[in-house]
Amino acid sequence: MTDARALPSMSAAQLRRAPLSLGLKTLYGAGAIVDSSVQVALGTFLFFYLTVVCGLSNGLAGASLFVALTVDALADPLVGSISDSSWSRLGRRHPFMFASALPLALALGLLFSVPTGLANWSLFAFVTLISIALRISHSAFYLPYVAMGAELSDDYADRTNIVAARFLFSVVGGATCTALGLLVFLRGPQGLFHRAAYAPFGWSCAAVALVGAAIASFGTLGALDRLHRVARPQGSMALRFFRDMSEIFRNRSFVILFVSLLLLFTGAGTVATLSLHTTKFFWKMPNWVIQVVSLSTFAGVFIGVPFSVFVANRFEKRSVVIACFLILIAYHATVPTMRIAGLLPPNGPALYAILIGLSVVLGAVVACAGIGFQSMMADAADEHEFIFGTRREGLYFAGLNFSAKAASGLGALVAGAALTLIRFPTNLAAHGGANVVIDAARLRNLGLIFGPGIAVIYAIATAVFIFYRLDRPAYGEIQAALEARRRAAAETPAPAPSSP
Repeated sequence: MTDARALPSMSAAQLRRAPLSLGLKTLYGAGAIVDSSVQVALGTFLFFYLTVVCGLSNGLAGASLFVALTVDALADPLVGSISDSSWSRLGRRHPFMFASALPLALALGLLFSVPTGLANWSLFAFVTLISIALRISHSAFYLPYVAMGAELSDDYADRTNIVAARFLFSVVGGATCTALGLLVFLRGPQGLFHRAAYAPFGWSCAAVALVGAAIASFGTLGALDRLHRVARPQGSMALRFFRDMSEIFRNRSFVILFVSLLLLFTGAGTVATLSLHTTKFFWKMPNWVIQVVSLSTFAGVFIGVPFSVFVANRFEKRSVVIACFLILIAYHATVPTMRIAGLLPPNGPALYAILIGLSVVLGAVVACAGIGFQSMMADAADEHEFIFGTRREGLYFAGLNFSAKAASGLGALVAGAALTLIRFPTNLAAHGGANVVIDAARLRNLGLIFGPGIAVIYAIATAVFIFYRLDRPAYGEIQAALEARRRAAAETPAPAPSSP
C-alpha cells in the first residue's frame, strides 16, 4: 500500500519560502468569517434562544448541543484524513470548501427558525438534527480551509501573519453577527425575548457566512501552486484513517496542544454560553451596556491581532500563550468574586466603564492566545512530516477544529448542567422576560460558575500547556532537515522501468 507522502516539488517549496502577498492573505482570511459567524450564533445566542425563549430545559439544551458535538468528534478526523489524501485538479482542500458552503448556511438559518409547535423532546430532536448537519458542514469547510493555511508558507514568522489575517476576519464575522443580533433584530428592553426576531437573525448570519466562504474559496484558487502535492492514495481508506490517527497521537507536541486547547475552549465555550445570562441577570446590565460590552470584545480582538504579530517576532509563541492564560485566570478568579463580595462599584457609569475596559483587554488576550495556538499547530504539522514523512495538516487542524467546537458543545453541556444544578429558571420570555425577579442566591451561584469555576478550567489547561517545547530554534532545525530531504528526493533519478 502506497502512503500519501509529500512529493518533491522545489518550485512549490520556493514559493512557500517567499512571503505571501497581502492580497492573498486578505482573500484567504475572509474564510474565517464562516467560523466566527457560526461560533457567535451558536456560542452567544443559541443557548439563550432555546432555553429562555423557546422553553427547552437547560439540561436538554446542553445535551442536544453536546450530542451534535459527539457526532462531530467522529466527523472531524475523518474529514481531515480524507482531505489530506484527496486528489483533484483543484488540489486537496478546495473541493470540500465549495461543496459545504451552502449546506452550512442552510443549517445555520434553520437552527434559529424553530417551529412554534415544538416542545420538550420534539424540540430537542429538531435542534439536535439541525445541529448535527451544521457541525458536519462546518467541518467539511473549515478543516480544509485552516489546513490550507498551514501550507501557504513555510516561514516561521509569516505563518503568524497568515493566522493574524484569519483573526482579523474573524472579528469582521463575529462583530457583524453580534451587531445583527444586539443592534438590529434583538434590540430594545425585550428584544432578546422576542421569538419572531431570531429567524431573520439566523438567516442573516447564514448569508454573512456564505459570502465569506465564497470569497475564500474562489479567491485562493490562485495559490494552488504553493500547496503540497501528495501521491495518489491507494488501498483501504479505513486502514489509512486509523494509521493516520495513530501517527498524530504519537507526536508529543500535537497531544499537548490538543489537550490544552480542548480545555481552553471548553472554558471559553462555557463563558460564551453563559454570557447573556450573566450580563442580563448577574451584572444586571441595561441593553445598551450589553451591546457595548459585547462589541468591545471584538474591538479587543482587533487590537490584539497586530499586537500578537509584534510580540511573536520578539518572544516565543509558548511564552505569549502562557501569559495570556495567566491573565484569563486572574480575571475569572477575581472580578466576579469582587462583585459578589460588594467590592466593585454599584451599577452605574463607573462599573460599566470597568467592564467595558476589561472586555477590550480580554478580547486582545484571546486574539494573542488564539493566534499563538494556531501558528504552533502549523509548526507541529511540519514536525510531523519530519518524524513520519507524511503531511497531515487536515488531521492536525481537525484537532484544533474539534477543540474550537467544544466552545459551543462541551461549553453548552457544562453551562446547562451548572444552571440545572443551581435551579436557574427557563422559559422566562413567557413569564415577564426582563421583568422576572431571580433570587440573590441563584445569582451568586451564577457568578461563582462564571468566575472561579472557569478559572479552574483555565488553570488545568495552563498546567498541560507548560510541557510544550517546540520553539523557534527547534523549528528552524526541522525546516532545514525537511528542505534537505526534499532536495535529495528531487535529485534522485526515477527508477528505470523494468524490462518485460
